[in-house]
Amino acid sequence: MSLHKLLPLVAFLLSGSLLGLSLARNFRSPLNRIFAAFAASLMLWNFGVFMGRRAPDPASAHLWEYVIHAGIIAMPALYYHFLLAFLDTTHRHRRTLGLVYGFAAAFTVVNATGSELFLRQGVIETFWGWAPVVGPLYVPFVVYFSGTLISGILRLVRAYRTMESSFRRNRALLILLGSFASLAGGFIDFARFILAGFFPIADQIYPMGIPGNMAFAVLLGTAMVRYRLFDVDVAVKKMAIYTVLGVGVTSLVVGVTRLVEKVGAGDVDTLWLVVPLALVITIVLSPFGRRFDDFIHRVMFTRRRGCYETLLALSRRMAGILDFGTLVDTLVEGLVLGIPVTHGVLLVFDEGANAFVVRRTEATLKTDEKVVAPLPAGSALVRWLADSSDGVLVKEEARVDPRLAGYFHAASADLEAIPAALVVPLRVEKKLIAILLIGEKLSGEIFDEQELEVLAVLANQTAISMENARLYAELGDSNIQLVKASRLKSQFLASMSHELRTPLNSIIGFSKVLLRRIDGGLTDRQETYVKSVHNSSTHLLELINSILDIARIEAGKVDIRFQDVDLGLLVDECIESSLPLLRGKAVKVEREVAFDLPHLDADRTKVKQILLNLLSNAIKATVRGRIVVRARPQDDAIHVSVADTGIGIRPEDLTRMFEPFERLDNPLARQVDGTGLGLAISRKFVELHGGRIWAESRENEGSTFHFLLPRHQAATTAGTE
Repeated sequence: MSLHKLLPLVAFLLSGSLLGLSLARNFRSPLNRIFAAFAASLMLWNFGVFMGRRAPDPASAHLWEYVIHAGIIAMPALYYHFLLAFLDTTHRHRRTLGLVYGFAAAFTVVNATGSELFLRQGVIETFWGWAPVVGPLYVPFVVYFSGTLISGILRLVRAYRTMESSFRRNRALLILLGSFASLAGGFIDFARFILAGFFPIADQIYPMGIPGNMAFAVLLGTAMVRYRLFDVDVAVKKMAIYTVLGVGVTSLVVGVTRLVEKVGAGDVDTLWLVVPLALVITIVLSPFGRRFDDFIHRVMFTRRRGCYETLLALSRRMAGILDFGTLVDTLVEGLVLGIPVTHGVLLVFDEGANAFVVRRTEATLKTDEKVVAPLPAGSALVRWLADSSDGVLVKEEARVDPRLAGYFHAASADLEAIPAALVVPLRVEKKLIAILLIGEKLSGEIFDEQELEVLAVLANQTAISMENARLYAELGDSNIQLVKASRLKSQFLASMSHELRTPLNSIIGFSKVLLRRIDGGLTDRQETYVKSVHNSSTHLLELINSILDIARIEAGKVDIRFQDVDLGLLVDECIESSLPLLRGKAVKVEREVAFDLPHLDADRTKVKQILLNLLSNAIKATVRGRIVVRARPQDDAIHVSVADTGIGIRPEDLTRMFEPFERLDNPLARQVDGTGLGLAISRKFVELHGGRIWAESRENEGSTFHFLLPRHQAATTAGTE
């Protein structure tokens, strides 16, 4: 069987696959059901063409023409209905839709009754197979067919210009490309049919209806069944670039072949053509080909690359900020002005209101400023963000993803009221602490898969930094209160000690004088009374001195909540969270975790912060080389170390580097950003677990930071005082 006869069967199977896939994805969606009906009409059309091309005689071919036209007649009406459903305008254009379905029904009846006004008896044989003999009603049918398609395309083009959502525009562009492909195929077939009457050679032009339908079905189906789309505009541009490149290479090979033939080599063996083409394919698939693709991205899609690099830069900056206000300002301003996007809003949980309230807003233009109402903690959106493991919610995907559509079906109005293209949850240990709303790109492009993944990493890093900033702020507030309380306590104790110790010293001194009988003797009873006064006064003075000693000790309190922790999984999680910091560095992070590493009782959040602080310091200090995270059991404890090949530390600095605000005073260390608090916080957390932390290093050779944590704790909750 020739490829020409087999092609309609391939198109039939393709349409059937898209029909089944669309229904399997989301059977409850009206849009998916309309698309399934549209795909069924294409299946009928393609199957009729397949059987018609295999027909052995004109009578059989004529019967299959009725089947073909049954699918052709239904297709425009279903396509128009699909567009109205996609644009959410079905209720506003019911009359037009009814008129279109009326024409489809009328032509269906005419076709089913076998009226010669539509298809005359018999078929004619053309270069590519059988063709119908049409009647006078066929011209109105062509007008209905083309007019419906063109009307739908024009309606989609007008709506495309006013769509605010770039993700929605991206799907609309895919549908437009499919529509134009189908219309172009029909136009070629119609022009071929007309021209063949005047120029017989035109009959040899290949009929493009079936290939056009295949492209039509694939592009519309992709817009329906694929939730997270690639950027169609970028794909079209890259396809055009590589098509031009392919044509150029092929022309060059053919030109060289012809030149070799002319200079006397005779007919050139096909090896001359195959080898260069194989070489080109090999280069494209090689690392050089990937670098060429990266070059195309840099030259043709600089805005998209700028967005990606902005997200990576922000992710790196988040780790070094401990002031909450600065952290929030850097995040929102960096996203809005760096990508850039129309607006950005950060909502933070307010326990008093039991809702997420606006903490920071930023807009590129005043017209883009958005007023966002507080999001109650019990709302459907907040519950989904808290429970889901997804890093980013693309609002437009809620229309096509059944997992989202089913969840937000009852709350679709609330979701639509959120003025954002992306909703990004910020979680710490599965606890939702903030929500980031991001508007559309000013360039009109969508956030592609890679950018959404980096945005999720940025959200994770920001959430950890926000938690670090909160802890740091709490420690600062506590210190202020402690200093104030210590000052008041010292004033009180100093005053009371003066008021108490002065008379006590007098009492003790006079009692000694009496006991020594300097001014005369004492009776036995008097001596007993004076000894009692002296002993009681001495005891009270010792008690006051003890209270003064205790008052000089500074006290703080940090809660530790112990739980069962799988340190191997935690190491993997921390390495993954730190990977964005490696961008642009020739540094490899490795793990060497013992296979039989036991679990330990610890505060998972605190241990995670210890690991992240050590990894962050190692990455900052290492320009090239490797970082190794090791964990192994040691007696009744677990020994963890983070080793790097970075700038190293001088021996005299090792003793003071765990003190707050300590920075190493050498030229290499000044190149590394930091606040000098990470190691101090890590030491505090290790000590709260009953462990210890230390470092080994040689300048210019690297450093290794160790900490030892006991496997078991006596209580499930502890603190320090």
